Amino acid sequence: MNRRRFLTAATTAPLAAATLKDGRPDFSAVRNDFPRARLSAYFDNASCHPLSVHSATALHRYVDWETNEVGDPWWPYWAKARDESKNLFAKLINAKPTEIAFCRSTIESESNLLNGMNIEASGGNVVTNDLHYSAALYNYKMRQQAGLDVRIVKNRDWVTDIRDIEKAVDRKTKLVSLALVSNVNGYLQDVKAISAIAHAHGAYVYADVIQCAGAIPIDVKAMGIDFAACSTYKWLMGVKGYGFFYVREDLQGSVVKPTQHSGGVQFNYGPWTSEPHAGGEDVSFKPVTGPGRYEVSYPSYEGAIAAQESLKYIHALGVDNIRAHARSITDRLHKELPAIGYPSITPKGNESPICAFVVKDPAKTMDKLNKAKVHVAMRFGNKMRIAASVFNNQEDVDRLLAALA
Repeated sequence: MNRRRFLTAATTAPLAAATLKDGRPDFSAVRNDFPRARLSAYFDNASCHPLSVHSATALHRYVDWETNEVGDPWWPYWAKARDESKNLFAKLINAKPTEIAFCRSTIESESNLLNGMNIEASGGNVVTNDLHYSAALYNYKMRQQAGLDVRIVKNRDWVTDIRDIEKAVDRKTKLVSLALVSNVNGYLQDVKAISAIAHAHGAYVYADVIQCAGAIPIDVKAMGIDFAACSTYKWLMGVKGYGFFYVREDLQGSVVKPTQHSGGVQFNYGPWTSEPHAGGEDVSFKPVTGPGRYEVSYPSYEGAIAAQESLKYIHALGVDNIRAHARSITDRLHKELPAIGYPSITPKGNESPICAFVVKDPAKTMDKLNKAKVHVAMRFGNKMRIAASVFNNQEDVDRLLAALA
């Protein structure tokens, strides 16, 4: 099959909905949508998720047009992919499309949120915890040097104790910031309880959802989340450089002011126009409203295109089904790895596809896994992080356990 016929076939091939059995996804068929699964037991999805053949095909179509002007033109029609990806993400987290801006990264969004809230000017404080993403904590430490009151709650045996959050939050707290699912050990924060504490003190809640959007059900309204952000290259199965920033509609432009501006102007004089409007400004503009006020320049076309396909794929499978599939793998890992000498630092019954275990010899462990073509992440010295996704199966677990035994 030549390249053109392959791309056409892949484009017209049904998405995940065609892999249903009795109304449920056939994950053995889903595995075929991820060629990387044939090469290794890939459990490093919390670092970077492989692309499906559907997203890869869409990107190939874009590259073919960009390089050789083959197929349907992307410019200026790329906005359709961008807008559909926003709508699909809004649906995924139970938000309105008018509450979603595109962004380049999760950390950039959190920085823009903090800049727009200007908390230090009001004498307010931010409460976070040590299971938040390290780069986010670095951001807060830098702002602390500049005068922001930052309170970092320490974990207790790898979980955040609600009582410690209650002690840290006071009437001057303006924001409680957290990773909804921690990249450290996959711990799912009790965000509903944390939101209740924050809102009772007049504070808002920001959730970094990069380690869970697309992997577990998220309802920003029910959970009490006011702001959220994520990139698409993890559980949204997209590429780097493109993501989403959720800002509750009633907080846009007031609680969070835009601090980076992008738009256009109109000129009211020649040679820009042959009929200048009398009394009009020479250079006029119309301020951007809605979530677009937080967007700067063009988004990544490749990111929007990949996100459009991957989000359709995720919706077709169903997040509840995705979570149930991953749970069958993580439950087994929690049972069998501690039994062979790898104690878990992820709480029992935790509802995320990420789990982490302590290893005695990180270098030797990684060497054994690499030789067996098993990919995991080793973080924070001796913490082995395993993250299961839609294409993983029990044979992958068998290979991992055999390598570690």
